[in-house]
Amino acid sequence: MRQRTLWLSMAALLLPTTLWPMPSMAADTPAASSTSQKVGTPSSNDPDRKQNDASRERLDGATLGALLGADIAAQRGDMGLAARTYIQQSQRHPDIALARRATQIARLSNDPKLVVAAANRWAALDRNSATPRRILAAAAAEQGEWATAMALLLEVDASGQDADLESFLEEAITSGARPEELLAPLESYLKRHPDQPHPLITRALLQSLQGNNDAADQDLEHAQTLDARLPALWLARSQIALDREDAAKALEYARRGHDLAPSDNRFILAMAQANLAMNDVDAAEKQFDILMQEMPDNLQLRLALAQLYLRNDHAEAARRLLKPALAEDSASPSGDLYMLAGLASERLDDIDQALALYARVPEGEHFMTARVRGVQLFTEQKRIDDALRWLQGQENDYPDQYAALMELSLSLLDQNDQRMRADQLLDSAITSRAPDNDSLLYIRAVRAIEHQDLKAMERDMRTLLKRDPDNVDALNALGYTLTEQTDRHEEALQLLERAHRLAPESAPVVDSLGWAHFHLGQLDQAVALLKQAYALMPDEEVAAHLAEALWADGDSEQARRIIAGAMARFRNHPTIDGLLSRYPLLTPLGPPPQATNSSTVTSQESTP
Repeated sequence: MRQRTLWLSMAALLLPTTLWPMPSMAADTPAASSTSQKVGTPSSNDPDRKQNDASRERLDGATLGALLGADIAAQRGDMGLAARTYIQQSQRHPDIALARRATQIARLSNDPKLVVAAANRWAALDRNSATPRRILAAAAAEQGEWATAMALLLEVDASGQDADLESFLEEAITSGARPEELLAPLESYLKRHPDQPHPLITRALLQSLQGNNDAADQDLEHAQTLDARLPALWLARSQIALDREDAAKALEYARRGHDLAPSDNRFILAMAQANLAMNDVDAAEKQFDILMQEMPDNLQLRLALAQLYLRNDHAEAARRLLKPALAEDSASPSGDLYMLAGLASERLDDIDQALALYARVPEGEHFMTARVRGVQLFTEQKRIDDALRWLQGQENDYPDQYAALMELSLSLLDQNDQRMRADQLLDSAITSRAPDNDSLLYIRAVRAIEHQDLKAMERDMRTLLKRDPDNVDALNALGYTLTEQTDRHEEALQLLERAHRLAPESAPVVDSLGWAHFHLGQLDQAVALLKQAYALMPDEEVAAHLAEALWADGDSEQARRIIAGAMARFRNHPTIDGLLSRYPLLTPLGPPPQATNSSTVTSQESTP
């Protein structure tokens, strides 16, 4: 399914905006007034105004007064009050114009609940109108209710209007909808309407995603007998053929669809992808060039196409495609752009260029990923000092990332058996450059714990707490260390209770506090807190703490269940191994479960 998944992610960039955002009110109803015009004061030649005026002539005085108040509220910007009033009056009077007007204003209120209430009323009053159902489908999709959205669009299809089901499917799948939840309403609908081509095509796409090729082919053949000139049919055929690695057929189908709908750029993309699958890079580039000429400023499309090149091992073509975007002096550079360009340079063995590109990845999602990859490239060439200089060269450009870059430098030295040099680098940075950098001080304190230098750790943690008494990380780290490595349990408890007051939902803090209560022999508090911590963060160390507390509290059966579940969940469980070496009787009675690294609780582990 590799090709299919990537096709979906790129096709979404080319989809017409038929469903997202919510559709225009003008699809099958009189034109809605411009949103730039004040609601409640439409122009005299507006069809909605004329229909509303005719409707109002039939209403009683109390209703007219309420509607006038709603229009005044809308003019003042209180769209919520205006929409609620129109909805109430549309419920009193079965008048389509009132329900449509309620929906119109509700959409301007940006209140999804009002939009749904108004559109539901409109749909109930006007069974033949597609627009309220499209609006409800869009609202359902925004909430992730994909099956509901599909069912509403099928009602549009049943009315004889184009529901654009195939485009909806692309959007739904790329947004995370599961094929089976979309398939259920389709199956039900096609039992009642077996000769509707668009639902058949949509079901074929879903069946192909699930690997049901024969069923998909049957639906496509049926749809073709119903209407062989549907562009959606040939787009689906091309997608499915490409997914089955039949690139020649995919290209043939894409060309047929392009002949029927030459302005639909999705067929150009489909032809290019088929060309690329056939290793005809020149032909693919020509098609991609057409797309980029149509949408020269669509960076996401450019990135998606470059990704496609890289997945098909055409790094040089990817670099050519990205070059124009790299040349632009953007005020907000894209991390995706520099990451992909760096990867293309790597594939071409242009390591220096790759490093230069990774160094340009801005702060954000990919910042540290790019630096880690740069360090890996240096390490592969045994250029440790060059890697350090590369990181240090970026410290001035990204002062807010100084601590993160320093931590990466320390990790690099540690992994290359230069731990003393790492400590000296950190000490020098704190002393000469950043004495007030709390992050660096915290890093040094944590390293002191690893060095078993409790005195140095406490000194730095106390300094941090003097600067910021509410530093939860420092409170937790110092409290836990005192609990674990000293007999100063009352002092540790005070620190951890303070941390807990500041961050009551922090799993590490809850675990530390529970562990402190355990060391003080306060088992009821310890078990309750450690159960809470394990529910928040099912970590093997927390599991070991909880199991030991349960054992001490006399609940050996549940302690063994916790251990069995953790051993099944985590391949590596050193804290639990240490616990079992101290308490062999805690070893689960049954055979050891197979570890899965899954975060799902196994059947052997009851929820604490």
